[in-house]
Amino acid sequence: MSTVKINYIVSVAAASLPSQSQSNCADIVRNYLASGSLPLSRSVARVQELLNTSEYNAADLAEHMRTDPTLTARVMAVANSTFFSRQPCATIADAVNRLGSAQLARIFAQVLARASMVTPLRAYAMPSDALWRNAVYAAVGAEMTAARLGADRPGAYMVGLMHQIGSLVVNRLWVQAHNPRCLASTGFAEEYSVDERTRYGHDQSKFSSEVLTQLSFPEHVVTTVGRQYRKPSTPLAQALYVGRLARAMAASGPRPVPDQEILLELDLHRPSKLEAFFADIQAEAQARISS
Repeated sequence: MSTVKINYIVSVAAASLPSQSQSNCADIVRNYLASGSLPLSRSVARVQELLNTSEYNAADLAEHMRTDPTLTARVMAVANSTFFSRQPCATIADAVNRLGSAQLARIFAQVLARASMVTPLRAYAMPSDALWRNAVYAAVGAEMTAARLGADRPGAYMVGLMHQIGSLVVNRLWVQAHNPRCLASTGFAEEYSVDERTRYGHDQSKFSSEVLTQLSFPEHVVTTVGRQYRKPSTPLAQALYVGRLARAMAASGPRPVPDQEILLELDLHRPSKLEAFFADIQAEAQARISS
């Protein structure tokens, strides 16, 4: 057999096999979660599994939550808040029944995000709490955009809250590599994804979607987060785009340049409308950050 033909066969065979960077995303995330770097991840994963069943058993869910004081305290606080409370809930089972699956999923996502997004991300030169601030701005922006569209508000809040959680995985890889050079951003559209893929084979959106998959988040949330750097093709993706835009506008640094075609579809293409909408987002986000 000729050398040319052998080289051709080898090249085809190599092309048909997944590269190490393509195949190890799930392993990287699995190792990250197993390291304990993401607080409450095991508790939230189990809760999400229970909520994703067609008819979850409130008693089973309450029994599981009793083992996690952070989740229990937050659920009880919300259930007994003035918005929900007709009379105080005496037990966690009462609180679970009162709130329902959508509100519980939102609470669990918020507790997970708040517990994990409080450390500096040296790979991105981001100070402590910056990721949490970004998450809240994006969540509020996505939720308010979903309200304009008549779309899934709880789902929009969740994708906004969790859309950058993969950057925690990237930061761990960066620390392990002892790389002194921070990641470079190419601007709002793709952010740090080009440099992330160059160094680690995947960008933070891929790691984010894999984290959410392994924590049993709903498929529509996983998919939307994983495609955040593509042109939005669903109302939930449009909501996340505006959420990302809102947190970018609130951050220090160059002002992002939005896609006018996307804003036109949302009737936010006029500067006055856009500025007024972002002022509403900022006021609500600041209130939630301070609460």
